[in-house]
Amino acid sequence: MEIMNKRNNFLENLILLSIGVYLFFLSRRGGDTKDIISILIMVFTLVYSYKNRIKRYLFYKKEIIIGAIYIILVGISYIITPDKNSDKFYTFTHMTIFSIGFFLVMLNFKLNNKYTKYILPLLILISFPPLEKGIIDLYSHLNKISGYRIAGDSYTTKYASELGIYFLLGIFSLMYYKKVYLKLLAFLYSLAVLILIFGTQSRNTFLALPITIIFVLILFNWKKGIIVSLILFGGIFLLFKYNHNLETINRIDSSITSIKKVKVDARYTIFSDGIKEAKNYPIIGKGFYYYKNQKLYSANENLDHYHNNFIETAVTQGLLTLIVYIIFLVTLFIRMLKNYFKEDDRLKRYIKLFGLAVFIFSNLYGLFEPIFYFEKIYQLIFTIITVTFIIDENKIS
Repeated sequence: MEIMNKRNNFLENLILLSIGVYLFFLSRRGGDTKDIISILIMVFTLVYSYKNRIKRYLFYKKEIIIGAIYIILVGISYIITPDKNSDKFYTFTHMTIFSIGFFLVMLNFKLNNKYTKYILPLLILISFPPLEKGIIDLYSHLNKISGYRIAGDSYTTKYASELGIYFLLGIFSLMYYKKVYLKLLAFLYSLAVLILIFGTQSRNTFLALPITIIFVLILFNWKKGIIVSLILFGGIFLLFKYNHNLETINRIDSSITSIKKVKVDARYTIFSDGIKEAKNYPIIGKGFYYYKNQKLYSANENLDHYHNNFIETAVTQGLLTLIVYIIFLVTLFIRMLKNYFKEDDRLKRYIKLFGLAVFIFSNLYGLFEPIFYFEKIYQLIFTIITVTFIIDENKIS
């Protein structure tokens, strides 16, 4: 028995160490090291599961089955796609194996409660390299910032989605920590991220963030949530009325503040074209990431995709995959809600609510960009969701 416990402890420590190294490399730009470590973590977890039985897998069997079916269907769409190359394979593996696959495998691992207190600080720590790149980008273009959208050594749309996650992280840190100096640090962190978000001039982030914050505040405390929501709406109204020519607000105001403006925006044409095209490929679609390298012509532009998770899935992977994808998202969301409402520990509740916020934000963002093509960001999203599951004390009979 003592030997068995030592082996289990060794495996747990090995997984924990690997996760720490994985998070470090996940914070960097590019590179395959994070993926190699991710594979090692999954292998270690499967060995850990063999040694400790698979009760947690059985508890989450619905999520595992639906997630596995989704990965298989996306795999079929990759097999039939033309022009396979290393870039397309990289996107495919990060959309499936290194994100959802990682999450499904890790479901059987239970993080020791004594490590829970390090989760928020560690996530903030790994956000520093991307934020540093954004600050350098912003500073380098201060003289023309009104006409420049920072990208943080990446692409603006990808970077803006990443910043949205970090802003939510700052808000939840601000809500959780009670000590004044920690609240001050969390406030300064959130403010710095918000300034960078303004620098991206991202309509998607500015639309998705308020909705996400309102939703999670109502979940947290519905009375206070409604009050804060009214204040937030009032602030947004004033921001639109007295924006002093802020480029981000002007971009939103010029495109979505009326039905007439929506119909002349490029996204409307792109979405309409995508819905029409999806009807021609109802079963398996045209092939994974079919339009990569700007093979799609719509709204007088050459594009890589239809700028929407669900339309892009329907056209390139088929309506069957779209249905399974939606079922997976709904099932995952319901499970995350259940895990949150049954949680009694204060810190774990905040972490689980943060995971819900990231889930909601990423799917709202996915209405305007196919976020599953943002390889590193998609990994980050499912890593955060994974954390909310491995801290859970599910009662398994």
